[in-house]
Amino acid sequence: MPRGYEDDERSTRFLGINMSPKKIFSLIVLVIIAIIAMICIPQLFETVKKGTYIVKQAAVSGIMSAKMTPGIMWQGFGDIDTWPKAETFFFTSEKDGKDDIEADSSMEVQFNDGSICNISGTARILMPVTPDDAINLITVKGHKTYLDAENKLIKPTIRNVLRNTANLMTATESYMNKRSQFISWSRDQIQNGLYSTTTETKEVTDLISGEKTWTEVTVIKTEDGTINGKPVYQFNPLKGTGINIDNFEIKQFRYEEKVDTQIAAQQAARMAVATSKAKAQEAEQDKITIEVEGKARVSKAEYAEKEKKIVVIVQAQRDKEEALIKASKQKEMETIAKEEAIIKGEKERDIALLDSEAAAAEKKANILRGEGEASRKKMVMEADGALQLKAETWLAAQEIYAREFGKQKWVPEIQMASSGTATSGGDAVSKFMEILGAKAAKDLAFDLTMESKPKQ
Repeated sequence: MPRGYEDDERSTRFLGINMSPKKIFSLIVLVIIAIIAMICIPQLFETVKKGTYIVKQAAVSGIMSAKMTPGIMWQGFGDIDTWPKAETFFFTSEKDGKDDIEADSSMEVQFNDGSICNISGTARILMPVTPDDAINLITVKGHKTYLDAENKLIKPTIRNVLRNTANLMTATESYMNKRSQFISWSRDQIQNGLYSTTTETKEVTDLISGEKTWTEVTVIKTEDGTINGKPVYQFNPLKGTGINIDNFEIKQFRYEEKVDTQIAAQQAARMAVATSKAKAQEAEQDKITIEVEGKARVSKAEYAEKEKKIVVIVQAQRDKEEALIKASKQKEMETIAKEEAIIKGEKERDIALLDSEAAAAEKKANILRGEGEASRKKMVMEADGALQLKAETWLAAQEIYAREFGKQKWVPEIQMASSGTATSGGDAVSKFMEILGAKAAKDLAFDLTMESKPKQ
């Protein structure tokens, strides 16, 4: 059998399949390429997950870049560091989770009276939001990972803030009346930097005994030098890093045992003093109450007597006022009656005077009318001799005579005269009427000749 055939047969048996050496070589090359691809592809692309950002250093040029939004980015065999956008920082006395190695991560501080205390709390760490801040945090500040930034920047900053704040008060003050001030001062320093402080000699009042003593205390420097002025800040380590600490919370003050005992004793003494003061105040209040009640009873009796007197006085005053009002009203009514009588008299006098003046005027008018009428009649009579009046009167008399004579039958209608001639009775009547008319004319001085005197 040829030698080449034997080699081919061995290769086939080694691979377990009937394949030529050339094919076997090609297969090996493909496997190697696949392995290289599997190794290299993860180095070519990277996925930015939500809640994180990636900072990349280019493989050849070393240029730094950052992708702050979720998605796929080109890695190109560059160096990749993944950072969280936000994390919760714990400084507590118990484990914060299954991955927490330290059972106690609380921070120890010392108050200005030398007392030691461990403070526990949490803070929300907000990482940079711009590529420049993210790159500067690594290149300028030198923090290559979040854990490095947490241990070398965030944790020391919070610890220094708590220690600086504790130096501004005693342990007792932090327990009793300055707890909220401790928290607010700590938050302010985390945001703006540590306070610049100085030492002053001040008068301090003991919280238990109330005694005042002079001692040196640490105070915050202010721009205007007053206690309520704007604080003067030192350098802020977080400035320029793009890191912000939010939702800072202090959960627990764990004082050392002797401080707890001292605070408990002070609290008990303070409560005793308060109780004593309360009892003293209560006794004083009871005394005052008794005195006030006694005075109240005396005052009540006095006021009862005064009330009776006042009632009598008020009643007398009221009667006097009513009498005065009644007299005033009576006098007013009399005055009104007098005024009404005067007005009535004046009115009646004015009416009488007006009536008298009217009567005199009427009389004078009547006189003037009479004189005028008389003058008129006189002038008429002088003008025509009262011809019309006389004629009217004569005519009326004639009408009366005629009417009366017409009612009588004095003589027969026909009479015989003595000469033997017949005469009418009417002629006699006519003659009689003529006689009466002449008499009436004479009585009236009526001139039937219709002649009148000439006018003057």
